[in-house]
Amino acid sequence: MKQNRIFQVSPDIDDSDIESVSEYLNSGGWLTEHKVTENLNLKIKNFVKREHALCVPSGTIALYLALLASGVMEGKRVAVPNLTMIATINSVLWAKAEPVLVDVDETLCMSYEKLIELENIDAVMFVPLNGRTGAGEKIEKWCKDNDVILIEDSAHALGSNYKSKECGSLGDLSIFSFTPHKIITMGQGGMVLTDNDIYQQNIFEIKTFNREVDKLDWHKGFGLNFKITDIQAALGLSQFSKIQKYIDRKRKNWDLYSNLIDSDMVEFLPFKDYETPWFFDIIFKTVKDKERVASELEKNNIETRNSYPALSFQEYLKDIEKGELTLSESISDKILWLPSSNNLEKSDIIEISNIVNSCF
Repeated sequence: MKQNRIFQVSPDIDDSDIESVSEYLNSGGWLTEHKVTENLNLKIKNFVKREHALCVPSGTIALYLALLASGVMEGKRVAVPNLTMIATINSVLWAKAEPVLVDVDETLCMSYEKLIELENIDAVMFVPLNGRTGAGEKIEKWCKDNDVILIEDSAHALGSNYKSKECGSLGDLSIFSFTPHKIITMGQGGMVLTDNDIYQQNIFEIKTFNREVDKLDWHKGFGLNFKITDIQAALGLSQFSKIQKYIDRKRKNWDLYSNLIDSDMVEFLPFKDYETPWFFDIIFKTVKDKERVASELEKNNIETRNSYPALSFQEYLKDIEKGELTLSESISDKILWLPSSNNLEKSDIIEISNIVNSCF
C-alpha cells in the first residue's frame, strides 16, 4: 500500500493563504465581519455579474435566507431536484415551505420536462450539480414567464458557466458555498447573491439582527446573527485570487481522467466547454461494479465517495410530494466520485485510472 493517502478531496491551502490570514490577524482588525468581508462580497459579485452579494456562515443558511427574502415560506410550493445535497431540501423545510421532488435529466440536473408537468409551483430550486448546467437557462425563462421565483443553488458551481451567463447569476437569487471541498474555501461559509434591491435589504436585515440604522440596540423586528468573520474572508480573498488557476486545473484533470479511463466500462457525462467540473464523477452499469472499483482503490490508499442518494430514498422525506423519479432513483447509487482536489497531480490521476481499468 502506498504511504501517502490520496483523499477524495482536500483543501488546497498554500503559503499565500497562510500569509493572508496572518497579515490580517496582525493588522489589529475587528476580526468579525467588516471591510475584508465587504471586499470579498464585491469581488465575487463582480465575477458573476450580480448587483449584490452577502457572505453568511454556510450555503445552507444562504439558501434559507434566499427563501425568506423572496417570501417563499409557509404555504409555498418549491420544486427541488431529487438528486442534490440534503441542504437544498432542508432549507425549504426550515423555511416551512412545501418541497416537491422533481426528477433529473441526463445531465443530472432538474428536468425541464418533469418540472413543467407540476401544478401550482411558487418557487424552483435549480442546482447546477457538479458544475453541469443542464436546462438551467430554459428553466429560468419558464420561471419568468410563469411568475415563479427561481433560486439557484450553485454551491458546487463557482467558476462554471451557462451558455450565456455565469453560475451564480441565474434567477432571482443564487448561492455559493465555501466549505473545504469547494473550488475555493474559507473553512466554512456561504454567500447569497441577487440583483433585487429589496431581496438584498431583506437578507441584510435578517442576518444582522434587523437593527435600526445608527441605533445599535434598537431593532425594527425579528433578526438573527448570520455574519461571518474577516478572518474567514481573508482566506476567501486569497483563495479567490487563484480562481482561474483552479478552473483551468479542474478542466485539465477532468480531460485527463476521461482520456485515461476505459469508457466502455464506465460512463462519463460530458461537460460543455464553458462548464467547470467540481467532482470527477463516473457512472457504473451496476452497483456491484462501483463497489468493486471503490474497494480496489481503497486497498491502494485512495479515497472515493459515493454520490448523493436520491432524496426520495431518505426515510424522513418519504412523505414529501414527488413526481415521477425514474432516472434519479435508478442512477444515484451507481455514481462514484473520484479524487478531485485542486492540487491533484497528473501522476495521481494516472495511478487512479490504471486501478479503475484493472478492475474490468
